[in-house]
Amino acid sequence: MAESILSFVLGKLGDAFAKEVFHLYGVSGQVEKVTRELSRIQAFLKDADTNRKLDERQKHWVKEVRDLSYDIEDVIDTFLVTVPEKKPGKREAVKRMFMKTKNLPAVHILGDEINKIEARFQEIEASRVRYGINNLGEDVDGEIGQSVKRVVLPGVDEEGIVGFEADRDKIISLLLDDKTMRRSVISIVGTGGLGKTTLARKVYNSEAVKQQFPIRIWVVISQKFNSIDILVKIAAQLQIEPPRDLDDYDRLTNLRRSLAEIKYLILLDDIWEENFWDKIKEVFPDEKNGSRILITTRKIEVVPKADHKNVYELPFLTEELSLKLFFKKALPDSDTNETIPDDLYDIGEQLTRKCGGLPLALRVLGGLLSTKPAASWHAEMEKMDWGNDGEECSAIIGTSYDDLPFALKSCFMYFAAFPEDYEIDATSLLWMWVAEGFVPQQENKTLEDTAEMFLEDLVQRSMIQVSERDYYGGSIKECRIHDLLHDLAIRKAREENFLVAFPKVDGVRRLAIHDRESSGELMAYAVNSNLRTLWCRWQAPNVSQFTRLKVLSSSDIVVYEPDKFWRLSLLRYVRLHLEMREEDKNSFGKFIGGMRFLQTLDLHDMLDCDLPDFVWNIKTLRHVLLPNRSLGPPASID
Repeated sequence: MAESILSFVLGKLGDAFAKEVFHLYGVSGQVEKVTRELSRIQAFLKDADTNRKLDERQKHWVKEVRDLSYDIEDVIDTFLVTVPEKKPGKREAVKRMFMKTKNLPAVHILGDEINKIEARFQEIEASRVRYGINNLGEDVDGEIGQSVKRVVLPGVDEEGIVGFEADRDKIISLLLDDKTMRRSVISIVGTGGLGKTTLARKVYNSEAVKQQFPIRIWVVISQKFNSIDILVKIAAQLQIEPPRDLDDYDRLTNLRRSLAEIKYLILLDDIWEENFWDKIKEVFPDEKNGSRILITTRKIEVVPKADHKNVYELPFLTEELSLKLFFKKALPDSDTNETIPDDLYDIGEQLTRKCGGLPLALRVLGGLLSTKPAASWHAEMEKMDWGNDGEECSAIIGTSYDDLPFALKSCFMYFAAFPEDYEIDATSLLWMWVAEGFVPQQENKTLEDTAEMFLEDLVQRSMIQVSERDYYGGSIKECRIHDLLHDLAIRKAREENFLVAFPKVDGVRRLAIHDRESSGELMAYAVNSNLRTLWCRWQAPNVSQFTRLKVLSSSDIVVYEPDKFWRLSLLRYVRLHLEMREEDKNSFGKFIGGMRFLQTLDLHDMLDCDLPDFVWNIKTLRHVLLPNRSLGPPASID
């Protein structure tokens, strides 16, 4: 991960526009020296990203390098916006304008910042020698290229996973049992990684269930569930939009009235709280019409007492099914297990026993080995740290993360920004990766093409699951991440100070806010000038004080003073659902037009949105989404 940050900073130092800025400020020579120093330590950081046995001193040294890389990025961005935008063929005019308008204190400040960076490099070099860290200066080229250029076929999507046919049929028979017409609850119970959601999805999408239940609703219940949020989610799928001023009782009454008129199946996925049903059951009327509630949970205590007979405890996979699933992931080109060479089959048997019949562990391990030559499987098995009994799954997914090329580590950790069990729009995700600078430019490929290959690579490794494709074998439309892998992404993101969920925000550069209460407290952290990414599901206050934001995604943001949004001139990705006064719309349009680094503008959730023509003159603009349409520039814009 540390190398990923460093590589990104090196890319910014080499950017033509950044070089222009440093030239105008008269610090080109110092910056070249900084670039050489950063390049020199890349080799060790490459090893550090994959070495799980660094001692504490080495870990501290890596942290020093990472923090310095972040600070260098801050210095670059601070001064990028001070130089007038260059027009074609106008370099000398821009230079004269800059020399005429620049203030000398800013020049001295940049010089001082570069001097501080050079001094910290000297300290880091002294620490390296003191800690006995070697391998500086070796060739590190190739890892990104190998990762990107490797042909990645669409992964084995969840619906194609082996097993569950018998389990699916048993659950369907419980749902369709016409001897019980009362509203009843059927529970799928099993440990994490066993495939409860996969099984539930197979049931939910079966033709028999579709025919019997005209209304089917799927709601994900996180560990920190909120009853009102669940009501809102169910109402949204029923296309009920109650007025915002309704109190909780009126919302409940409205929803009950709507459900009482239909035969429904509601799937409540991933319930943790033991008294959950007592809190939510009043929402679901019992009209004795065969309506059903299907729940998935890890805890048998969650099962409603009145429906304790309708419990399906999901078993672990048999050895035969474990082998079938493992080889389907590890050797996707093999038609059957009979075509696999005996030596590989023997290794597969040893590996699958380590997984204990847990589908998630089998998929992740198979995905990991699918990226390795078959001849190296035995060596890979020998070097794996399997952990203690009962910890094999955690050890396997940890190993799979360690094996990721450094460019993919940032992409994987980015999933920590999303709530648990969230269905993620793949296109928006790829655009955010590009805006963050995670995706390198490759010959004859767009950045979006490369980002899509990154996502397919994570799918092939079974670290990310596909929810929906455009068509069979087509591009990914929606994806999600398993709870256990989501926990890993959160843990790694915190360790690297890469991204955290509110409220732990001291010094963090990427912040995710998943609940209503936390969004109201955001401005208490406005002094955190390092914030680069803000991802907020609920109403966010005025964010114009976060002047270094590159990515801003909010479901509901109130624009109090749009004329102050000019401060957010570094934004690359903007996705907003805005509320503003009519008289403020012109100011907001000017703000958008002033974002000279903007790549993606997503305003598709806004009901009324008109952009001024000058927005299309932003040279970096790649994607624009407005309500019900994706637009290119007007014909009048060249």
